Amino acid sequence: MTCNKKSEDEYSRDVYNAFQAIAVTTDMIQRRRHACLLQETLWTAWNQVQGSPKTSFIVGSQIEGSTTIGMESDLDTVMKDDRVQVVLKQGTWQSGKNQLLAFKDKTTPPQFYKMCRLQPTPDGRQGYKRVPAHDTDVVDEKGRVLLSNRIVDSLFEDTFKGWGLDMIKHGPARCVSADMDCVYEFPCNSLPEECEFLFKRSRLGHFPKPETLDYARRCPVFFIPQGHPYSHQNERELQWRLSTTLTERALMFDFTEVQLLVYILLKMLKNEYIKPEFGDNFSTFHVKTALMFTIEQLPPEIFQIENIILCATNCIKILIQWAHNGVCPHFTMDGVNLFDGKLSKEDTKKLMALLTNINKDIMRYICNMKMDMFGMQVLHKVHVPCYITKHEHEIEVLKMILERTQVTKYGFVIDVNTQATALNVQTTLACVTNILGNFRALQTHESELQREVADIIVPYVCGTLANIMASLCISSRQSVSQDILNLYQFSFEWDLVSDKLKYASMLYCSGQYDQAADMLNHCESQLVPDVAHYCICHGRMYLYQTYKFVEKCLSTNKINLFKTSSTLCIKFCKHERPCVPEHLQYEMYRTQTQRDKDERIPQHAWMDLIVIDCLPFLYYLQYLVYRQKCNLSRKLLAIFNLMDYLDKSRVEVEFDYSIGHVDTVLHVLAHCWELENRPDVAWHLYQQSINMFPANNIAWVHLIQLFRQYFL
Repeated sequence: MTCNKKSEDEYSRDVYNAFQAIAVTTDMIQRRRHACLLQETLWTAWNQVQGSPKTSFIVGSQIEGSTTIGMESDLDTVMKDDRVQVVLKQGTWQSGKNQLLAFKDKTTPPQFYKMCRLQPTPDGRQGYKRVPAHDTDVVDEKGRVLLSNRIVDSLFEDTFKGWGLDMIKHGPARCVSADMDCVYEFPCNSLPEECEFLFKRSRLGHFPKPETLDYARRCPVFFIPQGHPYSHQNERELQWRLSTTLTERALMFDFTEVQLLVYILLKMLKNEYIKPEFGDNFSTFHVKTALMFTIEQLPPEIFQIENIILCATNCIKILIQWAHNGVCPHFTMDGVNLFDGKLSKEDTKKLMALLTNINKDIMRYICNMKMDMFGMQVLHKVHVPCYITKHEHEIEVLKMILERTQVTKYGFVIDVNTQATALNVQTTLACVTNILGNFRALQTHESELQREVADIIVPYVCGTLANIMASLCISSRQSVSQDILNLYQFSFEWDLVSDKLKYASMLYCSGQYDQAADMLNHCESQLVPDVAHYCICHGRMYLYQTYKFVEKCLSTNKINLFKTSSTLCIKFCKHERPCVPEHLQYEMYRTQTQRDKDERIPQHAWMDLIVIDCLPFLYYLQYLVYRQKCNLSRKLLAIFNLMDYLDKSRVEVEFDYSIGHVDTVLHVLAHCWELENRPDVAWHLYQQSINMFPANNIAWVHLIQLFRQYFL
């Protein structure tokens, strides 16, 4: 495909408009960043509440916003082990930390260190440890205990084995899925000399900004478990690579809109034309580094929309020069060649030739890019088959962002409920009260992100605490106090209706049928067609987001929208059972046999809870309440609504599992028919459930009970 003859600034505007068309806009970039920062802030807050010795950060393209739908970028995270402190010179021993000394010797390449274990001396200083502390440790010729980077694999493998999962290696990252990488890092207590390079070298001054440099200087640096690929195997296992990940993230946040678009354009060119030849040996990091040097060296006024192509070609020229020299410098570290261990001399010659060809006719390469149909967008060929509008691109990007936020909330909910399941009720009450106190403290914090996280989490914790306390009242035949009712009221801001339905369930279980009916009617009026329904349970996942809902997200504060227009599936822990209809309580006992246990995986932690989606729970509660109120028409309407809910997931005569916990829906519908004295219908529904999920299914128990009651 060829491009029409245009001026460079016209081509640049075409490229800019193409980015707008695929939803790479300032708004979407900020939304991506905000979602990741919110996720990171929740992780940090939750770890602090639990006293976890690890801190996680999100890095890379997702939090930078430097990605597109077509790139299918994974989520890159780093895990800082706060139990460990790496020092660059020996000093006074600090209690409470495992201390390591990072050092270089004649075998360590630039950016790489070795580390030895330290221990306190009688006079309170740091001395060398002489006895290995782990089976991967190595004692050197000086008697020092050196830390092998294989220890991290050992730590990860033990963790993943406990989860029943296999560890996947991806460079220094370890992961359990293709869409999330995690790098384990040890923090350094001071800035290594080679990292002063960023702050001491002369520059024009506009990039990075002075305030960004001040912040970057305060960012911790890390040592990650990776040796140099050209080192001997034994030496490579003892090497640790110095990383300035958070410094680099701060610099990326300093990019202007145009600079970020140039970066994304270069990444797309790399993925389309260079990656097939060099794989990951020529990486996004090489491109990012070249662009940072380009931005640093060029006057800031050049980075305008009409100069996108000019800026991209200037960056490629730097890469061509580096390939010619065989040296790619590091932006934040002195004396490092980023080609070293990645590209041979022959490779750099090929790279230089390929980059030169791209730069000579860059618009032809851009117009031929298939990723995100970007070339078509640049050429304005909007009539091509399967063309997606800008609005549809925005919808798709925002759907992914919203799903990530809900997954983050889901992870917190599962953690809280899993902990509760392992504790007795009084310990659980103390634990949940402590969680509530910690997150309420964040509501007055100076950090807007921490306040936002608190506003998300506090309502859920209030609801859990209220339900456990109400369960104790119901069990002891006491009335539910006003303090508990106030907690329920706070919980209603968790999302649109899930905690209101838990409240209605409590009212039903405590015999307050009129109040329960009023609350259920209110919930039903709220569940309009454009409400988003989320269930993130592994094996029962259900993500229903209408276009109208996501369209509202484009113009509405996200947190408010989660509270007013979305629901998450409802979960009860074992201490909330008195607030749950008796038949539904069986769901937490689905794992009965050895086969059931063998089929379980760690992501199935929800199976130890009572879990149901909002709509079927609403209809089931309506049936039970109106049965007690002897309202025949409303009772039958509730059954028909449950049946319609199931019918929506049918494809001819088969289920496509497009609704969430379809087995649980079948069970509550079967119970309704049991109460209507139709055991034949109930039997058929339980059998459907078993056909779909033969293992970890309480329907087996229901069938046995049904057989004993009606057929013996």
